[in-house]
Amino acid sequence: MAGVLLDNVAKIYPGGVNAVRGVSFAVPDGGLCVLVGPSGCGKSTLLRMVAGLETVTSGAISIGARVVNDIEPMARDIAMVFQNYALYPHMSVYDNMAYGLRNLKTPEPEISARVRDAARILELSDEMLKRKPRALSGGQRQRVAMGRAIVRKPAVFLFDEPLSNLDAKLRVQMRVEIRRLQRRLKTTALYVTHDQLEAMTLADMLVVMNAGRVEQVGAPLELYERPATTFVAGFLGSPPMNFLNGKIEAQGLARMENGEALAYDAGHFGPPIGADIIAGVRPERTSFAAGEDGLAFKLELVEELGLGRLVHGRVGAAPYAVALPPGAPLPPGETARLAIAAGDVHLFDGKSGVRL
Repeated sequence: MAGVLLDNVAKIYPGGVNAVRGVSFAVPDGGLCVLVGPSGCGKSTLLRMVAGLETVTSGAISIGARVVNDIEPMARDIAMVFQNYALYPHMSVYDNMAYGLRNLKTPEPEISARVRDAARILELSDEMLKRKPRALSGGQRQRVAMGRAIVRKPAVFLFDEPLSNLDAKLRVQMRVEIRRLQRRLKTTALYVTHDQLEAMTLADMLVVMNAGRVEQVGAPLELYERPATTFVAGFLGSPPMNFLNGKIEAQGLARMENGEALAYDAGHFGPPIGADIIAGVRPERTSFAAGEDGLAFKLELVEELGLGRLVHGRVGAAPYAVALPPGAPLPPGETARLAIAAGDVHLFDGKSGVRL
């Protein structure tokens, strides 16, 4: 096994397209690092550079103690699981899983032992090993693709949106299986997804990317509780963080665009008086006030989610969502007041969006 180090890695395509811009982070040995961000942010390009499927314009990629920039993919000691499974349709499941080992001239008895061990881990029966991929469900095909990676016993697993072709229920099931498998094998893994829920639940370490750059790196809950930018705050969370524009009126007090006051914890944030700010509040950190205190809220829609209620509305002109537990009372009319504790308010710079 081995860790992965990216040192100021960049990728510029012909025509001056900057797909990846000076990315640096280190994945510890045995860790599961998830690269997450919107489509086009550079996460898949970065993964393909680690795999050797894309050249590195500048910077260095190391696997273990070895810089691999100029090393062929087959010699990098990695195994990749793709979005489309990439199985050979004319081969049996067994032969699909054995194919890479045969290319490496591995003795057939060892191939058989590795394939059957991986099949046992992934709950692929002997009968299933005889089938062709077309006779398998989407989830079973993904297990075969994972099995093909496992038998290689690589230093690093690379996952490129492996669950995006599955239905919602199967995605949840496979997400749990991938996490359980990675913990059991203790193999370093890089996992690319655009799904923030998938990223939060899988990762030991989360890398949020935007426009080719890294916005923030850290443990999932760390990023959720202390987002470095409004981009991270708005990307992580379902529903995302609410944002309200305003100005600092006094230490511990901001005046919102709708003219109302919002208290914040001056011990955590110290912007100067008069500074333009963006106040952020998580939907689950908001409730409805019993009296006349709090921000005025106009209710527009209630979503019943089973696990809770999501109340959509507006504070002034800004959209605002309130997440309530199941059975929590709703406001009696279309208007209400929001109760927001000062310690639950995040402050960001009004122009740059950077956490203050």
